[in-house]
Amino acid sequence: MKCLELPIPPLPQCLTVGNSVWSPGMQHAERNFLVYDLLIVKSGRFNIMEEDTTYELDAGGVIMLEPGRTHRGHHPVTESTEIYWAHFLHTPPARTLEQEQIPWSYLLRKGTDGDTLPSEQFMYVPKCAYLDTRPLYPVLDEMVQLHRMFSIKNALRLQLLSAELLYRLQAAVSTGDHSRSYQLAEQIMDYLHRNQLKSFDAADLEAQLHFNIDYLTRCLKLHTGLSPLQYLHRLQMESACSLLLQSDWPIQEIGERVGQPNANYFIRLFRKSMGISPGKYRAQHKIRI
Repeated sequence: MKCLELPIPPLPQCLTVGNSVWSPGMQHAERNFLVYDLLIVKSGRFNIMEEDTTYELDAGGVIMLEPGRTHRGHHPVTESTEIYWAHFLHTPPARTLEQEQIPWSYLLRKGTDGDTLPSEQFMYVPKCAYLDTRPLYPVLDEMVQLHRMFSIKNALRLQLLSAELLYRLQAAVSTGDHSRSYQLAEQIMDYLHRNQLKSFDAADLEAQLHFNIDYLTRCLKLHTGLSPLQYLHRLQMESACSLLLQSDWPIQEIGERVGQPNANYFIRLFRKSMGISPGKYRAQHKIRI
């Protein structure tokens, strides 16, 4: 399944939403505009073409037509067809990738009270797929009802529901990854969380999961972008950030408590991860009462 990677925040803004039944002989007009056009087929069969690619969608079919690309019906519908549609304003997709390439477990940098910009984040929606669309219909029905009686009072609710709709689409994509590499990545992350305070032991990881370290590293990198050692260090530095802000313990003690007893090495790791030393991080971010 191909998916679109969309940068967030901000979230896509819902412009309009609707539900319609197409009678035999009706055909989608040709159009090219700078918005996303989400189509969800509830029943029947819907025909659509985007640039030179043809799609024939039966019930459960979902497609996200992209801004700036010409789309049109390539021939009329031949049976009564019910569809939902929604238009979203957002930046073009960062890229298109296969479902199994999505780094669901990639660790994002946590925000601090000193940040003025969010860390880089993404959401994923199917380009074209067949899904269990039943969880989408209650959200879509409420969106359509709100849009019919659009007012200042319900505008925010409509945007919240549009975010919920996109979240459910992403959830349908994320639950479909049952590849061995993903399952192994999950097991590696669980092992590293349980052994966060210990020095990294590749031999023990191999013994626990019964695969060689090179293969385990490839699996984890595929889904997180990090090697096992890098993932462990990320966990330790996240814990160190919390301890720096929640305690007055010396830097060396904090290093020991997160699994890095060598103070100099701990400081180098922290600076590499956070861009500043532990002492400066504490001074900049700790709330003084």
